[in-house]
Amino acid sequence: MGFTSFFNKPEHKRFNIQPRYWDPAKEEREDRERRIRAEMGLKDENEQYIPNIKGRMKSELRHGKFDSNGARNKSNIRLLLIFVLLSFAAYIYLYGWDGVL
Repeated sequence: MGFTSFFNKPEHKRFNIQPRYWDPAKEEREDRERRIRAEMGLKDENEQYIPNIKGRMKSELRHGKFDSNGARNKSNIRLLLIFVLLSFAAYIYLYGWDGVL
């Protein structure tokens, strides 16, 4: 066991990801056609269900249905409350209960 083997770093993992082409317009068009066929009562039995999660998330975020302001306000209130409690605890620690009453 040599000195250099002690400091050898493991190799990083390499990924070979092949990008896929995604056409949002085509996906929306096919989804719209499926909804129209369903409304008209035309069913294709050999069609498989493919969820459109990525497209739905983008449209929901664009229309503002996911509200991050409410979560941010709750976080700020929680932070303020923790700060007030820690300040009160530090005041009691430094000056004792005599300064509070």
